[in-house]
Amino acid sequence: MIIVAAGVIAAAMLISGCSLIGGAGVAPDVGAPIVEASGGDSYGADSTPSLDAAAGSPGSGCAGADAGIGGNGDGGIDGDGGIASGIGNDAEGGNASGIGSGGDGGAGDGAAGGGFGAGFGADFGAGFGVGESEAAEPEPPSTIVTLTISAAGDVTLGGDPRYSNSFVREFNKHEQDHSVFLRNVKHIFDDDDLTIVNLEGPLTDATPHLDKGYVFRGPPHFAKILSSSGVDAVTLANNHIKDFLAQGYQDTIEALEAEGISYFGNEFSTIMEIKGIKVGLFGLLVWYDGKDNRDRITAAIKDLQTKGAQLVVAYYHWGDELARTPGAYQKAIGRFTIDSGADLVLGAHAHVIQGIEEYKGKNIVYSLANFCFGGNNNPRDKDTFIFQQTFTFDDGELLSTNETNIIPVRSSSNSGWNDFTPIVAQGDEAERILQRIQEYSDQLNQR
Repeated sequence: MIIVAAGVIAAAMLISGCSLIGGAGVAPDVGAPIVEASGGDSYGADSTPSLDAAAGSPGSGCAGADAGIGGNGDGGIDGDGGIASGIGNDAEGGNASGIGSGGDGGAGDGAAGGGFGAGFGADFGAGFGVGESEAAEPEPPSTIVTLTISAAGDVTLGGDPRYSNSFVREFNKHEQDHSVFLRNVKHIFDDDDLTIVNLEGPLTDATPHLDKGYVFRGPPHFAKILSSSGVDAVTLANNHIKDFLAQGYQDTIEALEAEGISYFGNEFSTIMEIKGIKVGLFGLLVWYDGKDNRDRITAAIKDLQTKGAQLVVAYYHWGDELARTPGAYQKAIGRFTIDSGADLVLGAHAHVIQGIEEYKGKNIVYSLANFCFGGNNNPRDKDTFIFQQTFTFDDGELLSTNETNIIPVRSSSNSGWNDFTPIVAQGDEAERILQRIQEYSDQLNQR
């Protein structure tokens, strides 16, 4: 099945053995009701002619001997669009049978709904008819459910208040329109079933902050940037969400709740029910591979599964900034997470693209890069992407499909500086970004 998001250049991707060449790759296909209508049969007695054969009532009988049977089987066209065929012997003491099927939904002798009529004759010249209507049983509803998740990288709504805050200036320049920043990708997020990003920085008016090189902050009302643009859930597991201490963290949670944005990460996990499917989300900062981290991962997955999660997604903050390839510990943790029961692993922190590894039929997206990133006024590398995966369930059970879609994006609609407005890449630029992802992914999957 080829997936191409409407209005964008996209490529479907099966990481092991499917190439991204300009357009879409091929993913496995994932799989009518029959309505029957019976016509009417009619049988008549050996009496004088009985009722006519309309709507499955008894047919006209022939004079005959005891127990003679007659019918309207003269081979004519009978009813609205219906055809009657008959074979008979009208001789005294003989019998005749008629079988008719009619129009109007397959009714006997042209009557709606189908009919069956029978006449029985004995020594006495009498006819007896029985008519009944049979409707086709409806097919049971389909149990197949598909669910498409979109994931994007670092979203910093604001910047460091100690320096020139270009993000806030851009917001004011556009008359404080919250929808301006994600307007170019909103249609993608609106068309999926779940959109997830990394919210890298608190939404707060608090002023006390950590003493470090960069601290990020945006006002609480910036949560409307997410809610107005189709973002459904955010991970809080990153190294900037607590820049403004406990107050900033709490303010962020309240701002998200006010806009109906789900959140997870650190001490929080969540289950979102979508199309009747329970999707479990958890996120962690993971700086090394150790027993403590592995214990946290297995505990988070087990907790979500115990609560009924049918699909489990992990979003990690990990690795080295600006690294093009994930470290050995990231690969070990990513695979361990899949082995422990997760169905998709997402990653951030490098601020640049890294590859996607397919492991046991599931995907580890090591770095989704910057997306709407107010932490840098002009990053040198503006390549990024939206990762999409469509999961298929049959009667609530996840099928082993791997249907993915890579949408190449620039983190700024202006190539000369950062306007914090990601835009879908087109033409040669889209091909270049897709080729980068393919090359990085091939290196991972060959090891």
